[in-house]
Amino acid sequence: MAIVILLLTTVTLIDTDDASESIRGVAGSTQNKMPTIEDTLMSELTEVSLDSEVRIVGISYYEDIDAVVIGLEKRTYSDNEHLRNAMINSIFEIMPVVLDHQEELNETNIVFTGSSISLTARGSRTMMKIFHTEINFDLATHIDWNNFTTNEDKDQLLLDEFEYVWWHAVVKRD
Repeated sequence: MAIVILLLTTVTLIDTDDASESIRGVAGSTQNKMPTIEDTLMSELTEVSLDSEVRIVGISYYEDIDAVVIGLEKRTYSDNEHLRNAMINSIFEIMPVVLDHQEELNETNIVFTGSSISLTARGSRTMMKIFHTEINFDLATHIDWNNFTTNEDKDQLLLDEFEYVWWHAVVKRD
């Protein structure tokens, strides 16, 4: 019986040592983990004050399509023109921060999606996707983003240089 107890104790000690080694390995990897491009951009963009109550709700990198997706959201209701301008102006405020990361984002597509409050026929509010566009990072580096000061200039740049611009039918230009 003493032998059995001794063997169980030995096995327990080995398991404990293995577990503590595993815990040290996990803790060590957590401490040495480099921030992702999503974390870095989110941290930097939280310092940017976006126009018209638009806020960044998420940033994700998708390796399979080589794209960074930046989610924008406006939780207050406004007229369609104001809503379009708010989303477009937000892109112009975000792009200088994104362009500071050429090493990490070279040849990546930068995708913007926008959501906003919509009023249903019954008067209830719901969040819906209203906007989607993308631009290649390399192309974006050749644009002087400060040259576009009016809403019309910015809207035209989206149409001319972005891969495509999609607006929900509710907020399309009249």
